[in-house]
Amino acid sequence: MELKLKLTQTLTQNSWLEFNKIYMKKKYKHRRYLLLSLSITSFFLFIISIYLIWKFFQQDTFKFISINLADILHYCPIFFYSALLFLVIGLELLLIYYKEIDFRLKKSLKDPSNKSFFIEKEFIITDESVEVRTQLSVSTYEWSSFIRCIEANDFIALQLNSTSVLLIQKRELQQEELSQLQQIISRKMADSYEFWNESSINSRKIHY
Repeated sequence: MELKLKLTQTLTQNSWLEFNKIYMKKKYKHRRYLLLSLSITSFFLFIISIYLIWKFFQQDTFKFISINLADILHYCPIFFYSALLFLVIGLELLLIYYKEIDFRLKKSLKDPSNKSFFIEKEFIITDESVEVRTQLSVSTYEWSSFIRCIEANDFIALQLNSTSVLLIQKRELQQEELSQLQQIISRKMADSYEFWNESSINSRKIHY
C-alpha cells in the first residue's frame, strides 16, 4: 500500500544551526584535524623554545644572577621571539578551530536571502516524490533527485547537493508520522541513508 504523508513545519533557527554545525564539522573534518594538529605542534615548539631559554641560563655564568626580560632578549633573542611566534600561531589556530564554524553560520543567518529557510512549509511525501509547498512556490522532487538522506537525533535531512537540503524536524512529528516517513525512506533511499552521531560527528550506514 502506497503511503502519503503530509507534514507542515516551520524550520527554526536552532534546528538549522544544529544541522549545519554537524554538517560542517563533518564536511571540514580533515581541515579541522589539520588546524588542531598544527595548533598542538605550535604549542609544543613554544614549550621547546621556553625550555631552551631556561637551559641557556642554567650555565654557571648565570647561577647567581637574577634573570629578567632584558637578559633574555640580550642572550636568547631567537628563542624568545620563536616562543612568542609559536604561542601566537597556536592560539590563532585554536581559535579558528573552535570558532570558524560559528562565525560562518552567524554570517549566513544575517544574509537576507536565507530568510526563506524559516517560512512555513508543507511537505507531501509519497513513494514517487517529495513536494514542498510554501506561500510563494511549489517544488516537486523525485526521490532520484536526492543524493543522501541524513538522520540525527532531532532531524531528517534529504540532501539535494552539497549546499541544498530539505530539513524535517523530528521533534515536530508524531510517532506515527515519523514511522511512516522512515518506512518511505527505507524503501527509496536505503543505499544512501546515514545516521550521524552528533557527539562523534561520525556516520555509519544503517539499513532498516
